[in-house]
Amino acid sequence: MGGEVLPDLDRLRREMWTRQRQARAAVRIYNRGSWIRFALVFIPVPLVVVTFRLYLEAWHYYILGGAFIFFAGLLYVLDDRAATRREAALLAAGTARATYQKARSEATLGNNIS
Repeated sequence: MGGEVLPDLDRLRREMWTRQRQARAAVRIYNRGSWIRFALVFIPVPLVVVTFRLYLEAWHYYILGGAFIFFAGLLYVLDDRAATRREAALLAAGTARATYQKARSEATLGNNIS
């Protein structure tokens, strides 16, 4: 009876570790990407305004303000999608860990009863 449970536990353990590696990679990718997105929101348009403030006409500020709002919204949507992918990877890792722990505890209980 114990021989039937071990291969299943090994497969679940490998899947759990694979999902955890994928989750760590997803978190690392998200963190790196969010700094890039943050920089893309707060550097280009304000940098243009500060650099060329002596040469800008009044209507340029409206265009630059609109560009700032547009790019901030676009990068917010991109960040939301990246956060959703990260959360999905973390949820898959948590589910795989819970499944493995449940199977391991059932196997331990089954071995203790036999």
